[in-house]
Amino acid sequence: MQHPSTTIQARVAAGMLWATFGTVMSKCASLGAQLVLGWMLSTEDFGVYAIAIAWSAIVLSLRNGGTQRALIQQGQKASDVAGLYFKVAVIFNVLGGLMLAAAAPMLACVYEHPALQAMIWIIALALPLNTVALVFQAQLSATMDFAGVAKITTWSAILRHGSSIVFAWLGCGPLSFVLPLIVIAIYETAAGWAMGRGWFPHHPFTWTIFLKVFRNTRWIMFTSLANVLAINGDYLMISLFQDKTLLGLYFFGFQLSLSLAVLFTNGVESVMLPMFARLAEDEGRQRQAFLKSVRALMLASTLACYSLFLAAGPLVHWLWDGKWDKAVPVVQILTLSLPIRLMVPLCRTLIEGRGEWRLVSGVLAVDAIGTLIASSVGAWMGGLTTIAGAMSAYNVAYGVFICGVVARRLGGRQREMFVPVLSILGCGITALSIALLGRSLELAELSPVWQAMSILGIYATVYLGLTRLLMNDYLQEVILLLRRSRGATPSRI
Repeated sequence: MQHPSTTIQARVAAGMLWATFGTVMSKCASLGAQLVLGWMLSTEDFGVYAIAIAWSAIVLSLRNGGTQRALIQQGQKASDVAGLYFKVAVIFNVLGGLMLAAAAPMLACVYEHPALQAMIWIIALALPLNTVALVFQAQLSATMDFAGVAKITTWSAILRHGSSIVFAWLGCGPLSFVLPLIVIAIYETAAGWAMGRGWFPHHPFTWTIFLKVFRNTRWIMFTSLANVLAINGDYLMISLFQDKTLLGLYFFGFQLSLSLAVLFTNGVESVMLPMFARLAEDEGRQRQAFLKSVRALMLASTLACYSLFLAAGPLVHWLWDGKWDKAVPVVQILTLSLPIRLMVPLCRTLIEGRGEWRLVSGVLAVDAIGTLIASSVGAWMGGLTTIAGAMSAYNVAYGVFICGVVARRLGGRQREMFVPVLSILGCGITALSIALLGRSLELAELSPVWQAMSILGIYATVYLGLTRLLMNDYLQEVILLLRRSRGATPSRI
């Protein structure tokens, strides 16, 4: 008979594999769309889209009234209360859509771009349309059906990015970014209904019940608002201090670096939250699961992030024939801080899994304020490089801060948290320095593409060699988790 902890570890590993598979497929679609749209649309089009999502995200943070994450925490009981949570979500999403629709004309006037009004109206319409889909996906996550979630999100991403290319080809301009939201809302609803095996069970709904649910989710909503400001606050501040063209360049570079980050964050959020919630009654196992996740995430993210740093220049130049070369420093500077920044969603997910929503709201409020200040200072002081540098420095500072907060929640064991993080990061920086030294040799006999591949080979070899030599135990943990995942059944408990 399998030990419960072994079963959970196997299911988590299998879930991470499903989530990673879905995310890789989604990001391939995203990068493909960005490649095509980078040719078909202008820098200003990207800037206008950044403005639209920055302002819309403030309202979108309240979508579902926080019920999606609260439903995931219900575990096997999620299906019993899904009908109630759905009704609460509809109320918030309809109100949010109306708020966005009302604000659209004013924003279009302030930024002097008529397409902005239509873009926000489309986002407003998609908000209530997507309600059913989000509740269905929360049910699947609550029951740890990671395969089902991965299938929905993968096909949704392919539809979204594929249709954005079609809309751009039809001459829709910046509207090409938001029209696919209607398409995926319809698809995700149908797919969620099929995988969820029917509609939600009926649940009585009264004003008293609504207030009770609201009391349970108000901190989740505040958390979502703070999270949105942390993610999109830089676009918001840059739009106030700089023109749409510079914002478009920053947005383009940020999205390239984000493409790599999402490979890790999607798996963390979709898999680790239900796992940490199930281990809430056993703090010892929960702590060990978290620390193993920290080590595995740092090993993988450091390798990937610094590889992107080295490849960004030749890759961007080759893909877009020089059109987006000015965005390369943004990608590189932000990528330097990504390994530490990627600790943030993992730490936050642990706190959420423990149900400490007030603490989650507090740390996210700090993140939101820090993002707004750092991006404002960068945008006020200078151009792209200054903005990216300010944001990268802030990402490191905040990553260290939240790691310290979580270490205290785990019993003040800062050493267990920071030693593996700093050790792995040190290996990555050492390998990156050696690779950059190899670049300085100027291998003139090689083409730029082969030079980039050679430098990446040097970096990967040195990094893997150092981690194998100095942190073999961490590598063995990852290998063991991968082996256990082979026998796990993602769609059953």
